[in-house]
Amino acid sequence: MQKALLMQMDKDFQITRPIHLNLLTGWYDRNKEQSNLVYAEDLTVAHSQGRYRLNLTDNQLGIQEFFFDLEWPSITQEGIPIKVLTKEIVNQRFLPLKKSAKKLLFAIMRYIPKDFIYIKASGSGLHIQFFLKGLANMQEWHLITTYLIHKSKLPNTKNSKQLIYGIDRETIISSERKVSEFGSWNKLKKDFKKETDYLNYATYLSVDKFFKAEQYPFCSDFQDVKYPERYRHYELLPRLLRDAKISMKTTDEIITQKIIPKIKLNSSERNIKEYTQEIPINDIASQIQLSPYWDILRDSEAQWYARQFLVKYLRWGLKLSKNEILDLIDNYNAWSDYNPRITAFYVSKHFREGTAETKVKKPVTKKTLERFGLI
Repeated sequence: MQKALLMQMDKDFQITRPIHLNLLTGWYDRNKEQSNLVYAEDLTVAHSQGRYRLNLTDNQLGIQEFFFDLEWPSITQEGIPIKVLTKEIVNQRFLPLKKSAKKLLFAIMRYIPKDFIYIKASGSGLHIQFFLKGLANMQEWHLITTYLIHKSKLPNTKNSKQLIYGIDRETIISSERKVSEFGSWNKLKKDFKKETDYLNYATYLSVDKFFKAEQYPFCSDFQDVKYPERYRHYELLPRLLRDAKISMKTTDEIITQKIIPKIKLNSSERNIKEYTQEIPINDIASQIQLSPYWDILRDSEAQWYARQFLVKYLRWGLKLSKNEILDLIDNYNAWSDYNPRITAFYVSKHFREGTAETKVKKPVTKKTLERFGLI
């Protein structure tokens, strides 16, 4: 059933690159040197652990996937870490988590019919996903995602020392997102990390069944996994994009809006300004002047994700310190909306363990730069 669903997804969305993980457990297979990402028809495992989120640049129809994580930190009411999760603990947390999930669902359902929304129970948390067609670029995905997070008014669970029920904001807005699939399991957490004492397979819930659920919908047998009939996309409502633009312009709560440049009709449009001054030979800028990253630095309308790629390269590729990166950006950027304070906020995330920016400690690949139109 899982492979059939994913093969149908590849066909319906006309996916143009391998995004499905051909592994049962975990993400990396250290016994192989080649990539384990394949098209769905080439899956050979009984059930894939997951895939990359489908971005509009990964398919011929320009369909963009939205994926939200709802969770609670694995701690007690007193803030003491829980070493091993049990079904009893997860059931105790289900109704508060459900209440939080409904807040996000109600925000989404103002624009997306419930039959186009997919809910996944992965073992302790919940995931809400849907697919939209009609976005102009990845910046609009970021804008809409940030808007829905804001409308839900849910707290950020990342690194929380208190028991709260909310969302993992950093993971949700990461540009290269790994997604657990219906049928994936928590074997790694159970048998290797010893973080749970039960086996669970991620299973599908319709919105209606989710509203009726009184206990966490565990699934201990792969044969009992529920799947949606197929993944379907919904056409982007102009009202959703309009509301997102208006809301993000009138609130100071979401700091990310302050570095989102003006939305362009075509993501390939770039305005790279020539640097006419002489760069000292011992300046770090001389090392990147002929690279794609120099163009990102000199692009007056550089997209938010391009700036993230630049910092990741400087941090992990050139091994620069935070102050060195900030000095380089301050001295040489041509960004029309450059704000030193906001830039410092985002650069700092690349140096703080536990953020989405430090999960992958290496520069993005050349293929990623190509896919985003940066080379």
